[in-house]
Amino acid sequence: MASKHPLAIDGPGWHGEAKTPVIDGKYIDRKTGKICLAGPHDQEFLGPPAVDIIINSIYSDDTPQVFHAQRLFPMEALLYHIMKVVKERKIALDSVTATPYAIRVILGQTEISKESFVDASLDMVNGIFDDV
Repeated sequence: MASKHPLAIDGPGWHGEAKTPVIDGKYIDRKTGKICLAGPHDQEFLGPPAVDIIINSIYSDDTPQVFHAQRLFPMEALLYHIMKVVKERKIALDSVTATPYAIRVILGQTEISKESFVDASLDMVNGIFDDV
């Protein structure tokens, strides 16, 4: 991505094991209280203020399909984009729940292939980068 999206927000990565923000390559070990350097192979994930998104298709043929992502955008912008995708693709919904840091989408469509589910989910969580 050449430039930052105008709606994107800044937020730290969170250390995967310590479950604490990584700032300038350092994090606080909550067990010892010491400041530690984050290693190049330490796993990080997005935490608040990122929005946690889970898209679930419980009506799949074989097994339930789940897609999980986090995005550093305001919840309202993400929810708006997700609902645009739902409308454009004519996806049936079972339920949608949104809080400031979480969006849960449960698809109600009974016949959706794994490929279609993944494609729609990717559009829901990544398509916002194209909405400039």
